[in-house]
Amino acid sequence: MEAAARRVRIVLLESPLELVPREIRNHPQVVRYARRFGIDPGEALLDKTYHYYAMASLPQKWKRGRPDIVHVSLLLLQDSVLNLTGHLEVYIHVLDGRVFRVEPETRIPKHLDRFKGLMAQLLIHNRVPPTGKPLIHLYASTLREFVDKMGGLILLWERGKPATPADIVREALETGWPIGIGMFPRGDFKKSTLRKASRTYSIYGGVPLKAWTVIHELLCAAEEITGARRACCPIREEDESENAE
Repeated sequence: MEAAARRVRIVLLESPLELVPREIRNHPQVVRYARRFGIDPGEALLDKTYHYYAMASLPQKWKRGRPDIVHVSLLLLQDSVLNLTGHLEVYIHVLDGRVFRVEPETRIPKHLDRFKGLMAQLLIHNRVPPTGKPLIHLYASTLREFVDKMGGLILLWERGKPATPADIVREALETGWPIGIGMFPRGDFKKSTLRKASRTYSIYGGVPLKAWTVIHELLCAAEEITGARRACCPIREEDESENAE
C-alpha cells in the first residue's frame, strides 16, 4: 500500500476545550485572568488552573477546563515519526460537538499559554489562522457528521474488548476508521459518544490509562506496522552487511 493509503486516523474525543461559559464570565477569577492577558472574558479558554473556584457551579466540572491534556497529546502526535512520514491524520472533537482537522504540517506551540490562545482563536473563528491557509480548521459540525464521513469509529474505552495496540492499528488501517481517545481527566464518555462507536477496545485489561500513554502505545505500534520508522531512518547498506555477519 502507498503511504497515503496507510494513514492512521486519530480523533481526540470530548476534548476539554471551551471558551469561558457565559454564566461565569463575571466571576472575579475570570475577570482577573482576562485582564492579565488583555482579552475579553468571553475570549478566554476555560482553564481549571486559573478558574477553579469560578467553575464550582458548572455541570460536569470534573471533565472541563483541562487544555493541558490536549496540548500534551497534540505535541506527541504532531512531532511523531508517524506524522513526519505522512502516515497520520489528527482530529479534535470538542465539548460543543465540533470536530476540527489538524493539518500534518501544523506545529503545536510548546508553551501552554500560547497553545490556549491558539485554541481560543480556533473556537471563535473555526480555523487558525483566521485568514490564509488554515492549519487547523472545522471538519464536521457534530460527532455524528464526523463518524458518517469516516464510515465508522474505533473507540478506546476501559470497558471495551481487550486488544493490543497493534491489532487496533491494523483494524484502523484496514477500515479507514479513526481511533478515538478520550481527553477528559475523570469520568466516562457521554452515552451519545459511546453509541457512535463501531468497535470498542481496551489496551490494558480494563485499567484506565492517561491519554498520552495510550497515544504513545499507538504511535509505537503504528510506526512499526506502517514502516514509518524505517522510512524515516533507513538502514544503510553497510549496516545491513554488518548485521548479516
